[in-house]
Amino acid sequence: MKIRLIKNFITISNQIYQLLKPKIIKLKTMSKLLITIVTITLLSVNTNAQKAVFGVKAGLNFSKFGADVDRDGRTSLFIGAVADIAINDKIHIQPELMFSGEGSEDLEANFIRAFGIGKYYVADGFSLESGPYIGIRISGDELVENNTKSFDFGLSFGVGYEIEDLGLFFNTRFNLGIANLGEGNLDTNLGTFQMGVGYKFY
Repeated sequence: MKIRLIKNFITISNQIYQLLKPKIIKLKTMSKLLITIVTITLLSVNTNAQKAVFGVKAGLNFSKFGADVDRDGRTSLFIGAVADIAINDKIHIQPELMFSGEGSEDLEANFIRAFGIGKYYVADGFSLESGPYIGIRISGDELVENNTKSFDFGLSFGVGYEIEDLGLFFNTRFNLGIANLGEGNLDTNLGTFQMGVGYKFY
């Protein structure tokens, strides 16, 4: 089952990559690195995992460059694919691959992000979520592209709720950018508050 899971997730990853390929030729090596890291995450999953379920997810981003960048936030969208892997009734691992619009007011920065989210169910349907993420910027305003790095990483944490009978799930997270994205003397990172809804194909 693990091999089939890996193949299906890589297929979804490659479809997203092919769709955006014209914009990310210059970042081709980093894109392959993202897919490799997602694959390694799946390979490291406990062999006793009970089941895996694929799904899709989308929602709103409220993001902002911090530190030296004094601009209001930007509201945008994210969309992508998830794979929920049940280790036991309480603990799940959820790899995600997302297109995410971020940045600040008049400073657009669009990323492909890979998440490795761990979920702990504290009650029926309710979960606490946290885990690392990485990302590569695939497009942005000229000011962003000329003054910030393309590679980003950080930690994500939040809460979720799932209605398993309907296949629906909802979550709210904050993505805290740890990487200093600034070039030269510029010091800045990205922080993003997310509200999302998704559907799992049980």
